[in-house]
Amino acid sequence: MNANFDVSKFVRSKYLKASDLDRRKPLRVTVQGVDEREFPEQGTKVVLSFLEIDQGMILNVTQVRTMIALFGVQAGIWRGQRLNLTQVASNYQGKPTILITENEASAPDSAEVVFGEN
Repeated sequence: MNANFDVSKFVRSKYLKASDLDRRKPLRVTVQGVDEREFPEQGTKVVLSFLEIDQGMILNVTQVRTMIALFGVQAGIWRGQRLNLTQVASNYQGKPTILITENEASAPDSAEVVFGEN
């Protein structure tokens, strides 16, 4: 029996959270899909899926605005786009969030970002 395997997959959420990311190194991903999903307590949200990881990402309002600023309002254009996902400190509810950037060089090292909406 091989006891040398990564057991984190058994506790990983279906959706990516900031705590899943390394604060020191952005995760470079490619958008595979963009969907609208209904969540009982949150309402309708935009959810991204990626080629490189099996977790989806539920976007908050700030993240949707970032995607619009980067790629436009047509969600179909978002498919195939390369993104950096970085864990950053947030003043909103005191928990870390995910910062979306387009260029590898634009990801912050340890920036503090203020998000007013989730």
